[in-house]
Amino acid sequence: MVMPVQLPTVADPPDALLRLLAALLLGGLIGAERERSAAAAGERDFAGVRTFPLFAMLGAAIALVSGGIGSAVIVGFAGITALVIASYFRTSTSDPGTTTEVAALATYWVGVMAGAGALVVAGVMGVGVVALLATKERLEAFSRALTRDELSAVLGLAVISVVILPVLPDAPYGPWGVWNPRRLWLMVVLVCGLSFVAFVAMRLLGGARALYLSGLLGGLVSSTAVTVAFASRSAASSQHATALAVASGLASLVMLVRIAVLCAVVQPRLLFELGPEVGLALAAGALAVGIMARRTPVAEGAPDAPELTNPFRLTEALKFTAFYAVVLLFVRAAGTYLGTRAIAVAAAVSGLTDVDAITLSLAGSSGYVMPSRIAAGGIAVAMLANTLAKAVYASWLGSPAYRRAIVPMLGVVLIAGVAGLFVWDLLPW
Repeated sequence: MVMPVQLPTVADPPDALLRLLAALLLGGLIGAERERSAAAAGERDFAGVRTFPLFAMLGAAIALVSGGIGSAVIVGFAGITALVIASYFRTSTSDPGTTTEVAALATYWVGVMAGAGALVVAGVMGVGVVALLATKERLEAFSRALTRDELSAVLGLAVISVVILPVLPDAPYGPWGVWNPRRLWLMVVLVCGLSFVAFVAMRLLGGARALYLSGLLGGLVSSTAVTVAFASRSAASSQHATALAVASGLASLVMLVRIAVLCAVVQPRLLFELGPEVGLALAAGALAVGIMARRTPVAEGAPDAPELTNPFRLTEALKFTAFYAVVLLFVRAAGTYLGTRAIAVAAAVSGLTDVDAITLSLAGSSGYVMPSRIAAGGIAVAMLANTLAKAVYASWLGSPAYRRAIVPMLGVVLIAGVAGLFVWDLLPW
């Protein structure tokens, strides 16, 4: 007499159906992309819009029935791998590719993740597979255009974020325990990551396509650098000086947004204090820039935007770490021995060159070392000091037309910011 095989039961059938549905949808998305790609190339892959969902469903079903990722899942993967290898040798041409085959193996594991209940992991993995498959041409063109230095920068960013960050201790060190190695390095990764995203966008789009767009993207790297670079360009291209000034104004608006984003990441509660101040300055600046842009459209044959060099270098990251740590210590020491007035001085001095370090320092101290109102006031002072410094740089290096256009725009931001300090009582003393 043959005894029936008792399969494990799923405790929550609706949850099991949700997992199977997620596997079906993600596998179908990958399969649809492969089907479209094969049709566009006039070829026929071994798997398409039906086979890929089956791979995902198979992985999900095995994970469900076996109660997780175990030996049954490995056996299933071995079977899928054998099928993929056999199909590869059967359908390969003189110039075979393995993208579809590897995508099939990845799809099986997408299904396994979904079947095991890790729906977020399955979703990210599935969407990531589709994104890599669908952007083949752009990724290949971008990789071919990368120089050796740029490729080294990509590797450097990966090293500081994936290799160094996880091994750093998460504990206080130094005077007053103000230096936490992991948190310090996390800020470096955050700022370098934002800068590198801006660089990639500039690399893909090209600075000559839109002068104003280069100002927006350049503001993610450094609005001060954009202002100085465009001022220098205006001296050699006076007929485009006003358009260059508008692009610089856009970079300064992005700087205001960047301050808000950094505060939201580090200390979201700080936005209740700082949000109205930044919002008023941003609204006033946007109005001034908009009026200037309407009066001065970009002329035909506008010059290329100044080329932004790769913003990431390991030495630059180390410099930022040191500067940020010194600012953090200075702010804490000033608050301890000299009172809150010294925080305003520290913020003003730091804002002359960079707002990220003082913003991150004060945001990280907000609610712990100092009241959030004091931290918000210090960040506002740094923001205004940076705006004033850019006006001085523009007046010094730019052409008369550039100076006449950018100083009023920055002046409006400065006036609105100073007014906001008094209206919302953010003076840091």
